[in-house]
Amino acid sequence: MRRADGPQTIYYRISVYEDATSDQADTTPPFPPSPVINEPFNTAVNAIVADVRDQSADTESFTSELLRRMNDPSPGPNVELMMSGVTSNTDFVEVVTTMLAAARIPARMVHGFVLQGRQRRADLVTWLEVHDGDQWRYFNPTTGEEGMPPRYLIWWRGNERLVNVEGGSNVQVSFAVQETHVDAVAIAETHAAKQGGRLIDFSLYGLPIQTQAVYSVLLMIPIGALVMVFMRNFIGIDTFGTFMPVLIALAFRETKLFLGVVLFTLLVALGLSIRFLLERLRLLLVPRLSAVLIVVVLLMLLISLISHKLGMETGLSVALFPMVIIVMTIERMSVVWEERGAVDAMRAGFGSLMVASRPMSAWACPGSST
Repeated sequence: MRRADGPQTIYYRISVYEDATSDQADTTPPFPPSPVINEPFNTAVNAIVADVRDQSADTESFTSELLRRMNDPSPGPNVELMMSGVTSNTDFVEVVTTMLAAARIPARMVHGFVLQGRQRRADLVTWLEVHDGDQWRYFNPTTGEEGMPPRYLIWWRGNERLVNVEGGSNVQVSFAVQETHVDAVAIAETHAAKQGGRLIDFSLYGLPIQTQAVYSVLLMIPIGALVMVFMRNFIGIDTFGTFMPVLIALAFRETKLFLGVVLFTLLVALGLSIRFLLERLRLLLVPRLSAVLIVVVLLMLLISLISHKLGMETGLSVALFPMVIIVMTIERMSVVWEERGAVDAMRAGFGSLMVASRPMSAWACPGSST
């Protein structure tokens, strides 16, 4: 407004994204000119600079030693004189940059925020930035340690004021910070658009959502098969078949690992007992498998009904178990039980469960959607 009258409020909002790239875009600055300092401050600065130079070897050690002396609880008379007019952290960093300029070291103040969660009143944090001839280095003005705080957002550099107002007075500035989570895919697409890359167009994210959901499972099957090969050929764990543990692990994605193992063990134990009862009927292979399949479906229905009445909604996901896999597991386990004994059958069943639980660490948690 050209003719504003009375108190005015201006809101300025920006959205920033966390990036791993460092802020080193500035060119190498020239050596600063010797500052003009009145006496007796000039003598104090020269004495401190000369003393610190004798105790340091490079720009980094010089800056750390200077900050240590300036923060000494029992300072000498020269440091005490330089700290006489310091009332804030900004004044302190300004004094340090003046002393570094006297040592012909480029330095400047850095003002910003430490981004962490939600802050209704975010405070500006002043940091020290020093150039060593190759790159800018950041120092904590209070401790003298090198490094920038994690998630530190630089707002501006230099000794200038935060706000310059013409035709107004009594300016008050406040900052608020709110953390929000942005989809990683959107961030990747933004970076690809800035860099002019087109590989994102040929990724799986370019497919429909339903197709992405299918491939999010299918692409994990080779990982499960690799785990299966390693567990069987290198460790020697006995299992029922090669891909049966991988398919069981797919069912564990929906039931979660612990409850999935419990439900699977319960189904196999009940189905195995029914399988031994059917042995008395002397059925052929196909009728026997059909009978076991019917029993498994009825057991799934029974467990789902009981868990629902007990308020255990997780039990409803038992229907997601591959029925054919459970039937074949029961059949294979019963055959091994009859041919090689109960110990071998239990060992192979336990090995299948253990191998099936390994790919779970690489798969996403259930319930996630796009």
